[in-house]
Amino acid sequence: MLDTLFTTRSIRSGFSGSVLVSVKGQPVYAKCFGYCDYRNTDLMHDTASFQLASVSNHFTATAILWCVERGMLSLDDTLQKFFPKLPYKGITVKMLLCHRSGLPNYLYFCTSKVVDQTKYLTNQNVIDVMIRTHPAAAARPDKRFEYCNTNYVLLASIIEKVTGKKFKTFMQDTFFTPLGMTHTFIYDF
Repeated sequence: MLDTLFTTRSIRSGFSGSVLVSVKGQPVYAKCFGYCDYRNTDLMHDTASFQLASVSNHFTATAILWCVERGMLSLDDTLQKFFPKLPYKGITVKMLLCHRSGLPNYLYFCTSKVVDQTKYLTNQNVIDVMIRTHPAAAARPDKRFEYCNTNYVLLASIIEKVTGKKFKTFMQDTFFTPLGMTHTFIYDF
């Protein structure tokens, strides 16, 4: 039944991906569908790398809590502890994690304000734009839930500040390598 579902979806809608279904920790179904490279018609395989987009937030949140457990920061620390020039007051690490910061989403304000449009946007670029242009907040801190990519840009940057390592290096050294995640990495520009 699962095979029919995913095969049909792959054929009809162009679904490409890997599917793993486990019951009580035991894999009961695993299969790859579609292509990992459409141009070269390379078929999907079980070691293909995917951009995880917002799924990567779970890794960032885990890393923040790892740092909290080790006393490197507190969930009650404010942005100003790490970014004194950032013009948004009263926002805590916990609010960033829970999407209750009220910050504007960088996807909607950064593109037009970045000086060099030919380069990829970095976390530091986002922070610099926020300091320089102070885009309007979406809400007051801790007043409502609103999904916001800016929160996780700031959390990754906080991890860099408290660990003294690039986020990419910290994640590789602390989580991916020790856990045997040999096909997992942070793409850094």
